[in-house]
Amino acid sequence: MTPLEDTLRELDGTSTDPLSELGKTLGDQPAVLSGLIRLADHDAEPISDRATWLLLDLLRHDVRLTRTQTGDLVDRLAGITSWQAQLHICQSGAYLDVTAAEATIIADWLTPMLRSKRPFLRAWSMDALQHLAAHRSDMIERAEAALQAAEQDPAASVRARARHWR
Repeated sequence: MTPLEDTLRELDGTSTDPLSELGKTLGDQPAVLSGLIRLADHDAEPISDRATWLLLDLLRHDVRLTRTQTGDLVDRLAGITSWQAQLHICQSGAYLDVTAAEATIIADWLTPMLRSKRPFLRAWSMDALQHLAAHRSDMIERAEAALQAAEQDPAASVRARARHWR
């Protein structure tokens, strides 16, 4: 167990405030980012959820992953099974600079979430596909199909996310 894992385990998870404070304390050091990526697919859902939340929070605050870190995160996608952690990764889509091969892996990972029973996963997996397509022309067809489906979704939150893209 790493110190970062210990710290994430100790948080109660009822509020994001402690996570936000932890993120400010940890900063954007490469070892911290790599540690969060290593914990993204942790088999204990609270660890995975908190690690991916922190990663998303850092990305939202202009921290960028290196090529190696991005590749490491993409390599771990299949092991990210908690719906909250999946949501955080979907919401991170706007901040990831990926290769063509990585874009395909991500799109394949996102595709089942487009049909999730959880509306936020449907909305944000579609959103992540839109971000991929904005930078990769080979993703446009997949992203458009996802957008069209989202526009017809029964959940208002999914339709709202689709309207954002139109």
